[in-house]
This record gives sequence, C-alpha cells and structure tokens, in this order.
Amino acid sequence: MAEIFAKTIITKSKLPDVDFCFNPYIGCTHACVYCYARFMGRFTGHAHQEWGTYLDWKINAPELLCKELPKIKEKGATVLMGSVTDCYQVAEKNLEITRKSLNEFLRYQIPISILTKNKLVERDFDLLKQFNKCTLGVSISILDENTQKILEPGASTPNQRIELLKKAKKAGIKTYAFIGPIHPFLSDVNLIFKKIAPYVDFVMAETPNLQCGNWQSLSRVLKELNSDINLSKYKQIANSHKFFVYHKDMLKKLSKNYKIEFRGIFKH
Repeated sequence: MAEIFAKTIITKSKLPDVDFCFNPYIGCTHACVYCYARFMGRFTGHAHQEWGTYLDWKINAPELLCKELPKIKEKGATVLMGSVTDCYQVAEKNLEITRKSLNEFLRYQIPISILTKNKLVERDFDLLKQFNKCTLGVSISILDENTQKILEPGASTPNQRIELLKKAKKAGIKTYAFIGPIHPFLSDVNLIFKKIAPYVDFVMAETPNLQCGNWQSLSRVLKELNSDINLSKYKQIANSHKFFVYHKDMLKKLSKNYKIEFRGIFKH
C-alpha cells in the first residue's frame, strides 16, 4: 500500500449514462473474488499481486480536481465515482480523499453518480444532500451473509447495504440498486428486488464478466463454498445469452410490478 501522486484524476468513460470517471484509489480491499477490475493491475504495476491485497491512494486527487473540474463543468458532464475501484475503501475512513474530493465536486456542482458496496458513504450524506444532481448506487448480488463474506470479504454485509439505501432514501438522496453480478445458483434476484424496492428510484444489473482473469480465483472459491457446484455448468450458464435474456425479462417484469424504473442489464 502506497501514497502516490497522480498526473490526472478524471478519465473519459465508456459506461452508459456516464461521461467521465473518478477513481481516487488503485486496487480495492473489498477483495471481491469475481471482480473484473483486476485487469487494471497490468497497467498500475500490480500485475503479480493478488487482487484485494493492494491499495494505492492518489493523495493529490482534490488538488487535481481544482484544475480539471472547470472543463468538466463547461461540458455539463456527469462523473461516476468509482468505476475500477470503490471510493469508499476501509482506508477512506482515515484518509478522507473521497470526502475532500466531494467538496471540490460540490464547489462546481458537478453532477455525480456513486457506486459502492460500503456503508461508509453514509458519513458523507451531509455533502451529497447539497448537490443539485447526485445519485447513490449500491451493488448487491448475494443476500446470504456467509456466502457474501466469502465472495466479497471486505465489503459491507447485504443487510447493511439495504439499510444504507433506506437511510439515503430517507435523507432525500436519489438512489439505485445495481444487482450484479447475478451468480448462477447463488443470486436470488426476486428476493433482492423485493428487499431493495422500497428504497430505490431505479435498478440496473449485470451478469458475470469472466473475461478478465478472474475465473481462476472465482472457481477456486466457488468450489470451497460448495463442493456440489458444477464449475463448468456455472461458467456455461453465466456466459450464455439465455441467462442474460432470462434475467432481463425477469427484471423488466419486477420493475413493472414494483413501479420502479429499469435502466438495463449488462453483459460483457
């Protein structure tokens, strides 16, 4: 783990509904075994380190934002906070790089969208409520806490994330749930939707991305989790178009029933 000085902090995004991304950390100690962002290690000097074991922080992020945000303001662009990391790492509690950066985004009233798996974001509700345009997304794909802690050892529990959505909604912050990745055999999408429905403005989802070097770690953990899981079947289902279409239709129906906007499911 190391403190680094970045040259730039805002990058262009290829994600839907988002123009730019902000990633104040390199790596992620949530250590989700399925995370496809591990591919970034090839470009950040961590190619030989296991995902989840390293974290670098861009100590000068707030200062860089002072220089870069005026141009973003001119474009009227939206910035996603956390595309290949989570802005609310455990280390953020003490470092406060994200919080300091939020003050810069707020100064320019840049529209922001946050995606996290950590309840720590509640600390910054006082700032989020001051934005003209701010959306808080919470990722959730597993409800069983024992299973979740094996797949996402550093993240907040499912119940904590649902409670986070509830508190954010009560605070007047626009919220959404990102249901994903939807794991074959493990993700109960119907029950997840039922639990998050009262607290979200819209829903997004994704099927597993197994194309970025994560299959080895995921398959190992899945086998440890349940020796009866057929790994080849899991991979076949996860990659299938049928699995994608099935959940797309399911989520459309659930969204209609609960009167919640559905903004799409993604397949990588």
